[in-house]
Amino acid sequence: MTVAVIADSAASLPPHLAERWGIGVVPLQVVVDGDARAEGVEIGPAEVVDHLRAGTDVSTSQPTPAAFDQAIATAVAAGARRIVLLAMSGALSGTCEAARAAAGRAAVPVEVVDTRTVAMASGFAAIAAAQAAAAGAEAAEVAAVARAVSAGSRCVFTVESVEHLRRGGRVGPAVAAVGRVLGIRPVLEVRDGEVVLASRVRGLARARAALHAAVDDALARCARPAVAVMGVGAAEQAASVAAEIEARHPDVAPVTVAEVSAVLAVHVGPGTLAAVVADLAAV
Repeated sequence: MTVAVIADSAASLPPHLAERWGIGVVPLQVVVDGDARAEGVEIGPAEVVDHLRAGTDVSTSQPTPAAFDQAIATAVAAGARRIVLLAMSGALSGTCEAARAAAGRAAVPVEVVDTRTVAMASGFAAIAAAQAAAAGAEAAEVAAVARAVSAGSRCVFTVESVEHLRRGGRVGPAVAAVGRVLGIRPVLEVRDGEVVLASRVRGLARARAALHAAVDDALARCARPAVAVMGVGAAEQAASVAAEIEARHPDVAPVTVAEVSAVLAVHVGPGTLAAVVADLAAV
């Protein structure tokens, strides 16, 4: 392909899907007790969960300039003449601005797309962009596909505690206040790049029901749907939710089951369950 697609690791793309579609991945960093580690290379979600449960000081950082430069150089060496680089929401991270700086250093034209979302909502946009590139689309069209798919996606999740999001400054005081009410589990959504409160429910069972309702609503609007269920230290629950979605909507099977990336795991915490629906009709 003369147009290459690169995503940052917050897209949470399972390695086999990134490899299948030839998508380069730029790792963000997890910082453990002051030691920065590239996610997906030097640290994974399971290790993050262990550190969080142990009370270790864990934070995150955007990819290094060298990581961006290496991903771009690898794509160029493989024959890319133009690159479309997808970044997680610029409202939640400085990754998008770092990507633009890397684009300015690149030997070929690089168009940066702020997906205004995270996790597999970005991941599906990257897959759709790569499919368009494989079909011979020009870079501008590939970028347009990425923007359309990310804009039309829905990313809903529930957390055991909003404390991790509050500490990282990823939610406002109204959402943080909900998390302090005993027995209440917030259902959150990424809207226009930011994390907002979608609803508040009591207990995990009702939180799962809220995820299912969001998936049903989103699927009713999709021409060519793709669905992912993701978790943080909740693999069995994620697989169970995915199986329930497939049973109700056999036309969307298989539902992708994936781990939330290590960097996102730092901010949402153990026990998180997420559902993502995207419409790939733009390809």
